[in-house]
Amino acid sequence: MTHLSSLQIKAKHLVCAWGLLLLAGCSATTPPSRVAVIADKITPAQVLPARPMHFDLPGGQSLSARVWATPTPRHIVLGVHGFNDYSKAFEPLAQHLAGELGATVYAYDQRGFGANTKPGIWPGTDTLLADLRHIATQLRVRHPGLQLTVIGESMGGALVWVAAAETPGLMADHIVLKAPAVWGANSMPWYQRLSLQFMNAVAPDMVFTGRGVQSLGITPTNDPEVSRELGRDPLFIKATRVSSLAGVTQLMGRAQNLSTSPPQRSLVLYGLRDRIIPPSPVCDWLTHLNAAGAPSAALDFVVYPEGWHLLTRQLQTREVLQDLEQWLQQSPLPRRQSLQQAQAAVCTQRP
Repeated sequence: MTHLSSLQIKAKHLVCAWGLLLLAGCSATTPPSRVAVIADKITPAQVLPARPMHFDLPGGQSLSARVWATPTPRHIVLGVHGFNDYSKAFEPLAQHLAGELGATVYAYDQRGFGANTKPGIWPGTDTLLADLRHIATQLRVRHPGLQLTVIGESMGGALVWVAAAETPGLMADHIVLKAPAVWGANSMPWYQRLSLQFMNAVAPDMVFTGRGVQSLGITPTNDPEVSRELGRDPLFIKATRVSSLAGVTQLMGRAQNLSTSPPQRSLVLYGLRDRIIPPSPVCDWLTHLNAAGAPSAALDFVVYPEGWHLLTRQLQTREVLQDLEQWLQQSPLPRRQSLQQAQAAVCTQRP
């Protein structure tokens, strides 16, 4: 590869500066802390081991997955992971839902991630959508008569939102978005947007990592153990192509710009300490939804003032897990907020 021109170098730096926010989990070690935080977690009475499996796809392909199976499930859950992550991300949530709700929880590695072939290669948004819809339909057939909830974290949240809201829809009874990645190009400054387009055109295979992000104080969680595990995990992608960053940006913009909400009963969970998907683009998303008209009455929000990006992998997970459990049981949710209330809470945090 020839030396980059000064313009290309400037563009690379702008892309990396923004991309580091999405990649912060790659190199995070012990997060900075001014005040000691006491862990508040729920320890499962009995740990349910995850069993490796695969989901077969049309054309003879398959995706690596895992299942936390209960003997006689009362609820089925499908987990859709975030950017550079994989199915293991749902371990704490799966343990809780299996123990408290008798749920069987599935999670799969999306194409280009985890234990699948060609890790780090962006497969295309439409391909990811087709995979999600196909797997949800498989679970419907496999577990007739049981409620299916699809939970998406970060990039997975954006994918679930688009899959459910756009035709042909998503075969699910409920959807949950945890820290949804709704940071589209419209929420980027013009120079970052143009830099990303430029670098994707001239150097799509260029890779960069999240090294150095600690100095910015950016981390997806305040749990040092989780941060260390992410750094050591060989299946967690730590070097990202510009083309992948451009791909996930397109997906996030597609989710952010939707003017309709899914027909399913839906829950959005977001933490105001999130700096991976910070308040500003989330505010833009909520403002757009509000301006588009009153969403379905089945769209609920919970905004956590002390919540981080990895809401079920932080030091204080108890209230998040309990809120999700109560919502799935259709019990009263004291922290439930409307779209307007969530918009007010998030938008006050934008710079």
